[in-house]
Amino acid sequence: MPALRPTLDMLRLHLACGLGLLTRLPITRLVPAPYRNTTTVWPMARSLWCWPLIGAGIGLFSGTVLLLTRLIHMPPLVAACLALTAQTILSGGLHEDGLADMADGCGGATPARRLEIMRDSRVGSYGVTALCLSFGLRAASLASLPLPGILPGCIVAACLARASMLILPATLPPARPDGLARMLLPIPRRPFALAMLSALLCVLGAALLGWIAHPNLAASLAAMLGALLIVTLTAAVMTRAALKMLGGYTGDVLGACAVLTDSLVLATLATVAQIPGFF
Repeated sequence: MPALRPTLDMLRLHLACGLGLLTRLPITRLVPAPYRNTTTVWPMARSLWCWPLIGAGIGLFSGTVLLLTRLIHMPPLVAACLALTAQTILSGGLHEDGLADMADGCGGATPARRLEIMRDSRVGSYGVTALCLSFGLRAASLASLPLPGILPGCIVAACLARASMLILPATLPPARPDGLARMLLPIPRRPFALAMLSALLCVLGAALLGWIAHPNLAASLAAMLGALLIVTLTAAVMTRAALKMLGGYTGDVLGACAVLTDSLVLATLATVAQIPGFF
């Protein structure tokens, strides 16, 4: 057991890095003693493997809120708004902040000016519009999910949202020499591969959960394949946009990618669920 202590401490530290970044959960007790009250830099890049798993946990939480409120016959749109509120409180609105900043940055004429605008803490009209559209799309999609598809859909969307944001630092240089973007470099291959594998396993697990809730395995797998396709396309578009607009990625770009992926995956699953005979 003592021989496993360093490994367990490192796993705890990785989980603390992921939870501390992606949620507002207290992580003090999770941090190993040598890293408490020190100026030692945490290995943020090494924690990538757990980001999709943390996303799946966030999706499970918001999906449970949505399912319970729907089971007590709360109006679907009201229940969806409550689920999104719970999710935003848990995550601290980190990704939504990135979406708003990147949207505001679109008003700049040069990469340097766009980066300057994105660093400004104030939110402009582009940012407000992007937030309203993203919350509206997610709320409408969640309200359209049938009961058997709520938990699988929320888990997949949140998991793939956190997985998609890892593709950008793996393919782009950082647009700034500081911030979160710099902390992720160089992207370690093994944690990145484990993150992609964990995301795939979460998708397969969600498909199985959907099949248990509603015995139509082919339909569940088709919905999950559609979600994976949307993730691929979203990451590709965001990579191209970040390179053209900023010359690389920033933490705001990663957050924007996560919100867009979450929104589009939920919209895709809600659309597929409306196909006659699917549910």
